[in-house]
Amino acid sequence: MVKKAKLALIGAEDEENLSIRYLAAVLKENNHKVKIISCSKYEDFPRVLEEFKNFNPDILAVSIAFQSLALMFFEIIRKIKDISPEVHVTVGGHFPTFEYEKILNYDYIDSVIRFEGEKPILYLTEALINGAELSNIPNLVYKNDELRKNSFNHYFPDLDRLPFPLRDENPQMRLGENFTTLVTSRGCFHSKCIYCCIGAFHSKKNNKHVMRTPENVAMEIAELHNSKKVNLFQFHDDNFLLPSKKLSLERVESLKSALDKNINTDEIALLIKTRPESIDESVVSALKGIGTVGAFMGVENASVSGLRSLARGSTIEDIENSIEIFKNHEIAVTFNLLMFHPKTTLDEINENIYFMNKHADHAFGFGRAEIVAGSPLERMVRRKQLLRGEWPSYDYKIEDDSVEKMFRISSLTFYKKGSLYPILSQEMIAIYYRVAMIKKLYPCKKSQKMAEKVNHLILEFNKFVLENILEVYRLTAEMESNTRLNDLYRIIDEGCMFFRGEINDLSLKMGKFQMIQRKFNDMEINSKIIKRLF
Repeated sequence: MVKKAKLALIGAEDEENLSIRYLAAVLKENNHKVKIISCSKYEDFPRVLEEFKNFNPDILAVSIAFQSLALMFFEIIRKIKDISPEVHVTVGGHFPTFEYEKILNYDYIDSVIRFEGEKPILYLTEALINGAELSNIPNLVYKNDELRKNSFNHYFPDLDRLPFPLRDENPQMRLGENFTTLVTSRGCFHSKCIYCCIGAFHSKKNNKHVMRTPENVAMEIAELHNSKKVNLFQFHDDNFLLPSKKLSLERVESLKSALDKNINTDEIALLIKTRPESIDESVVSALKGIGTVGAFMGVENASVSGLRSLARGSTIEDIENSIEIFKNHEIAVTFNLLMFHPKTTLDEINENIYFMNKHADHAFGFGRAEIVAGSPLERMVRRKQLLRGEWPSYDYKIEDDSVEKMFRISSLTFYKKGSLYPILSQEMIAIYYRVAMIKKLYPCKKSQKMAEKVNHLILEFNKFVLENILEVYRLTAEMESNTRLNDLYRIIDEGCMFFRGEINDLSLKMGKFQMIQRKFNDMEINSKIIKRLF
């Protein structure tokens, strides 16, 4: 008789981790018992170890999607192996796909699944629990006296045939609403950005980007909305749209038709990611029609030379046009600027600061293009001997000494360990999305006034950020002074504390408003009554 296994899946889960939840769904569909154990920070370790011991699985699968968390995952695996030395530990994700040899030097990790994981994890589970050979399992690298690399299947699974990701019984609450994440595709049609490993991850495939059918996506949205009352959906596709505006419009319109057969799109809100060259008036109008309230725009750099250095494939005109179109349709557009990269010049810095100032009415962040395993950036800094630090937490030197100094000053002020800015910049993006969602789901004068307050807060915060970026710029031209650096860090942190207090106050008011609106909507009471309660 074929045995069935108990398998624990560990991954970072600030929100539902689709990389392990797709695997869990495939395993459950084949009658294996699975448990998802979230681990996002070191403070989670006691709970993770307790859940693992209580479940007592045959196999442990760990998703290391984020290279920055690799050391944390290595540590929790080591602790698990100390208490359960017989459990087979396999790891997967973008980082292990490229760094499998170094990872398998750790004696507490038994195998690595590279590239797509649904079939390999199922085959590995069934082979281990039934004592079968591992040599025929595709995409598997494992230890057997020596390192064994099996053959690879370089193709995407049929996304429509995969079971929907395994979900918790109760949905998460995010931005005051029942929330979930989902994907409509895998891969990236661009696949050329130097800081990204996605192109390398899919380099052997004939097609670097595949999509679910609109009907399949609509079915999942309707199931989550109707059975779990989810009304906020965040899409984690690297590109929600297509490179062609015509094809993008056709896809969004098809999704709208499929959704209309199952749900009322007035009751849902969508958050997406997109590249600027996919955008025009008709596409954004269609996005608005399916409930889109927020879009994270792949800007990345606001200079011609910076876009070229990062191999973005976008133009400044694309970026400016897309932001303007989203703004005209009242869709909250946000972005990040990788204004530091190996080839950054001071002229590029000036252009990015100008862009931030021009678009200070939008929530955004800034930082450096970081090294991830398998990326062209990793190969470049190695070739140019700019690589610094130790695996897996590599650093690098920027070629221009003045820009390098400016980045280091930013690291000791905006991004110093314990600084509030990295958290606050994300919270500004979140509250910007939240008020856009509130305006759509609960349209009234009160939600409009909330939007005005949020817009004012974002503008004031961005002015504060820009003032201090300019101060970093000024310090770059001076002799280094620990006193000046510490003073600037204190000014930035105290300012961030003030703005975080403002966000918290607004968030509390929004939460009360949303809760009362939902109750009144259930009772079909006119939303004008809400105004009297605040």
